[in-house]
Amino acid sequence: MITLISRVQRWLDGITMYRVVTGGLCFLVVVSFLLGSVGLVSYSFSDQVTSLVVALGVAVVSNVVFARLFRVSAQHESAVITALIIFFLVIPATSFSGQWVVAVVAFAAVASKFLFVWRQQHIVNPAAFGVLVLSAPGLVEAAWWIGSFWLFVPLVIVGFLVVMKIRRWPLVLWCIGTAFIVYVFEAWRLDLSISSSVPTFFLSWPILFLAFFMLTEPFTTPPTKKMQMYYGALVGGLSSAVFFAPYIAMSPELALIIGNLTFFSFSLRRKLHLTLIRAKEVAKNTREFVFTKPEDVRFRAGQYLEWMLPHRKPDNRGVRRYFTIASAPHEDVLRIAVRFSEGGSTYKQALRQLAPGDCIIASQRAGDFLLPDDPTKKLGFVAGGIGVTPFLSHFGDIARQGVPRDIALFYCNNTSEEIAYRDMLDALTDSGQCTVVHILAEEKVVGCEYGLLTEDGIKKYTPDYQDRLWYLSGPPGMVYAYTTLLQGVGVPNRNIVRDFFPGLA
Repeated sequence: MITLISRVQRWLDGITMYRVVTGGLCFLVVVSFLLGSVGLVSYSFSDQVTSLVVALGVAVVSNVVFARLFRVSAQHESAVITALIIFFLVIPATSFSGQWVVAVVAFAAVASKFLFVWRQQHIVNPAAFGVLVLSAPGLVEAAWWIGSFWLFVPLVIVGFLVVMKIRRWPLVLWCIGTAFIVYVFEAWRLDLSISSSVPTFFLSWPILFLAFFMLTEPFTTPPTKKMQMYYGALVGGLSSAVFFAPYIAMSPELALIIGNLTFFSFSLRRKLHLTLIRAKEVAKNTREFVFTKPEDVRFRAGQYLEWMLPHRKPDNRGVRRYFTIASAPHEDVLRIAVRFSEGGSTYKQALRQLAPGDCIIASQRAGDFLLPDDPTKKLGFVAGGIGVTPFLSHFGDIARQGVPRDIALFYCNNTSEEIAYRDMLDALTDSGQCTVVHILAEEKVVGCEYGLLTEDGIKKYTPDYQDRLWYLSGPPGMVYAYTTLLQGVGVPNRNIVRDFFPGLA
């Protein structure tokens, strides 16, 4: 089972987030078409097709028109996803003339991404906003007809894949869990049958679709795990609440909009247009890129950004990647380091060809790979390859603060040529700021350990390993393996912090 999940995860990591979401929604559409053709859902095949054509047509055309008016690039995948979501929220009309509701909702949703913005970044979930435009004044009621017995299993399967891709289980589970608790409480308060209410919640309530496909919309999600848990709980709780009924008719779309606005200030609500200053090799097949940094940009050491680099004929992994910021928060530049392989993706080929003066777009600051506030807490760092970059940001921040910490870094590579920032790490060792242990899997070198990080190695260099807070950063397989290693030697899971991005593509 674990092997199967690992294989699925690797497959998902080779596909862009947008394509996973689009593919998942298209799969649900096909299933719905089949169910409609045999009468297992309330809406016929022809009505569904008409509704989908209207939603897609209006969304894509509106997206193109608004993009030209505002002189920005049209993100067609985003418009398609918005249309597919709306398809499952608004009841398909029985006639083409009745599809005006779908058309207006789709238009309002796309318009919100260009009009309801802050620093060129939309503020609320587009699909939720589009539905709310008509449902708030009572012109139409969102049906959320995706909540269906026959669509339950396909929805759970696809939703599971989406959350696996973005690695935001706490966000989704807190939303669903809080919604369930409030739902049961409301059933009890209204003297309804709890036993019959529970199946209704999962099979007919819209919370699963809301959590899997709308709550996880990246640009409106808070940056840290704790904030995401609060965000999910707020949206989930409000979506199931009916005690506001005397004052306001709460709905899932309104709950999501309230959550978007409540956590608006915690996210990086802008796209950063960064200019490349210089690039250089920092190890074999590893290149550092140094970009300009806007004066008002803030982040914490260990966090990452999404870096978008449009280029011709992108492959399945698309034009976006998540890279940790290697520079410290106080520096006046933004640095990233990227490892290249033979051939490689079209994205990395385009990145390698960047020249000073060229631009890249960064956004979605996020990440929980943060050091404890208590400087007396002993720390253990384990980095694999380019996974050393968040630690570089931490070291720079520690030096800036001038408060020493007890840190041991195990840096794992295949050969000595692949050790990135060797001079910087040697300086840390020489100054006594950190104990650096180089581990090489394929080369025996004096002064370096050979093979893999083992229990003996941990005990040799950090005999107080059980007193340390451990941070792991690198390829997912390495992170999983060394998590198991640390747990095996008695380090509790609460003392292990893993640096996982929301999908490698």
